[in-house]
Amino acid sequence: MQVDQDREILNTIDRMRGEITEFLAELVKAKSVNPPGDTRDVIEIIREKLAASGLKVKTISVDDDKPNIVARLEADRPRKKLELLFNSHVDTVPVGEAQRWKHEPFSAEVTDGRMYGRGVADAKGSVASMVMSAKALVESGVELGGTLVLNPVSDEEVGGFKGAKYVLESGEIHPDQVVVGEITTNRIAIAEKGIVWFKITTEGRTAHASTPWDGINAIDKMIDLLKEINNKVVTQLRLRRHPLTPPPSLNIGLITGGVKTNVVADRCEVMIDRRILPNETIEGATREIQDVIDYMKSRDPEFRANMEVTLTGSPIETSPDSHIVKVAQDVCRSRGMPDEPVGYLQASDGRFYAEKGIPTILLGPGLAELAHAPDEWISLEEVVEATKIYSLIATRVLK
Repeated sequence: MQVDQDREILNTIDRMRGEITEFLAELVKAKSVNPPGDTRDVIEIIREKLAASGLKVKTISVDDDKPNIVARLEADRPRKKLELLFNSHVDTVPVGEAQRWKHEPFSAEVTDGRMYGRGVADAKGSVASMVMSAKALVESGVELGGTLVLNPVSDEEVGGFKGAKYVLESGEIHPDQVVVGEITTNRIAIAEKGIVWFKITTEGRTAHASTPWDGINAIDKMIDLLKEINNKVVTQLRLRRHPLTPPPSLNIGLITGGVKTNVVADRCEVMIDRRILPNETIEGATREIQDVIDYMKSRDPEFRANMEVTLTGSPIETSPDSHIVKVAQDVCRSRGMPDEPVGYLQASDGRFYAEKGIPTILLGPGLAELAHAPDEWISLEEVVEATKIYSLIATRVLK
């Protein structure tokens, strides 16, 4: 019976509490900062744990120092051809200013039920929970009807192209449903903003700073352009809403230009990060910026600019009626947790699956606002709870 099976799984995980903490500490202590993105040490720790737990484990990679794991847990004779994917990432952002940390970033220090360290929430907590959930299923004697695939990946923090995207396109996995381990405090996230990065360059003509009228200042032109983007685009973004995600956004993240203080700048470049709602499109966001550039050209014969799209990521919006969402809701209710779907605050590898129409949710331990921050921490109780949730989702999807 499902109730007896659930009870056995939950009891097994409770007996594993110490091992879960120790395993997570190992992951945190294995530095996997990206850049440079060398994840070999942490991936090897995970590979050994999965292999020792009885899973069939394989590593694949574009670059040798950025391996990804594909591990399978399946019955000898599966009852159905159904593949559930558990994905999360092992790379982390840099520490930043070390003096702002009260807890050593790679010590995995535990205080008052919290573990501290870079990447402990984003997203090694999810990785640990997913790996230990698979071990719990094995030790509980659960025989799945389909295949559970664990996919800890590299490269998420710089785009995911050598990680989740590469693995998906390699043909090694064929997921029917996906759970991405990200920092949602174990809530069920079914929506996520998409991303578009623009590089805009304005061009001018150099002259001596004492006679700037002899040149065309590309920085001045960029200032005019950015003012117009604010007037015509940003003001409109403030009016747009989605029921689950934060509002759309536009951030000028980087600006460079000029040659020397006493020279009129003949070139200026900005990088813009635009986050789009699930009900917006990459094409629409691009057209809005291009329309402003075209407008500037029409009113200023000396205005010269070009735009390049350097990165895109589709938004996620999984139907609340999809099977994976309904199963996750059932599990969360059984655990006495909120089951109402929410939106995810940041971007994730989930977009690669959503782009292919694969029902995808994001769910994992940790507070989103702690990602990339000094003294990043995670509740160990949340990590244990995530282990239980992942295990129960697997048994219900693959029953």
